[in-house]
Amino acid sequence: MDAILERLGKEAWVRGSMIVSDEGMVVLDSIAPDLDRDAVAALASDLVTEASVGLQDSGMQPFSRLVLSATTAELVVVDCGNVYLVVIASAGSEAFYIEIDSAAQQLKRLAPSKSMREL
Repeated sequence: MDAILERLGKEAWVRGSMIVSDEGMVVLDSIAPDLDRDAVAALASDLVTEASVGLQDSGMQPFSRLVLSATTAELVVVDCGNVYLVVIASAGSEAFYIEIDSAAQQLKRLAPSKSMREL
């Protein structure tokens, strides 16, 4: 998992990334010093909870990716099974989805059916 975040961190558009368990706990992170790790984790957890409940209540399928766009950054949350990949990216480039999706696929292969406590 370290290698996944390390690879993402080499991209110029990445301001931070983290892996969050399905229980909402930060498993691993690589966040820029100007970002508040706990605030990012809380925001991602709230987005996952609200989106999941809202989609279920609406009779829709679960999400695979959530994107919150702000003026200078985007928060991307990808469901990877029992973990979520959270990436904070500079706004303005949609090319980053390719790298994020690649990292998410690697996480899915690492722990597709295990809880984070078993890893």
